[in-house]
Amino acid sequence: MHWSHSFYERQDALTGCYSVPIHPFHTALAARVTAHRGRPGSLLELGAGGGQFATAAALAGHDVTALDLRPGAGEHTRHLATQHGANVRALTGNFYTADPGGPFDTVCSWDGFGVGEDEDQRFLLSRIARWLVPGGTAYVDVYTPWYWARHAEFTRDTGSYTQTYGFDADGCRMLDTYAPPGEEPFTQSLRCYSPADLRLLLTGTGLNLGEVWPGGSYDPQAGIFHPQVPLGECMTYVAVVKLA
Repeated sequence: MHWSHSFYERQDALTGCYSVPIHPFHTALAARVTAHRGRPGSLLELGAGGGQFATAAALAGHDVTALDLRPGAGEHTRHLATQHGANVRALTGNFYTADPGGPFDTVCSWDGFGVGEDEDQRFLLSRIARWLVPGGTAYVDVYTPWYWARHAEFTRDTGSYTQTYGFDADGCRMLDTYAPPGEEPFTQSLRCYSPADLRLLLTGTGLNLGEVWPGGSYDPQAGIFHPQVPLGECMTYVAVVKLA
């Protein structure tokens, strides 16, 4: 499996996306997960980035473990949590090999599912099943094929870099390319799944799809992000999965 080890580092260096404060979106998402679970509990976040959601979840009462691939992510997560008077256990490692402990009441994966091929997703989903306590729930952010096919070739120039959306129709993968002036472009490629595709993918992993929460949509023409749209229009949806 190919891991884009440098993508997230370069993306953060270019945009500062992992160094931002906690956004109301993170707080609302933590509140939604907590309400859906019924109470706070032990929570593992995969791909915690700068720790914004992890800290928001800790502030909501969860006992949070935050795992991220980037070496500097854990330091920022701990700093952010300390700023807010929260405690987060931050770990650095690969989702496919790291041992984050557990089991956990809740596992969350936001904005990163789809690296590699189908067998890589199944392996990760099987690991998630083993990390969950009986009755536990996982929340997995999944990219939709329809949004990325519809908006392929959209380009925006920020002055600091050019960003281009793409779609690999044969592989059903979204492509997100950044091109800083005078530097080689770099691209992230993530496998997209409809809910029907995801149900097939879950076969044999020990997990079942329980609910689908449609996410938001960025309107390239208007330059506006709509935080909640119908399933057939959204960029991503949250797959709520439980032990089979």
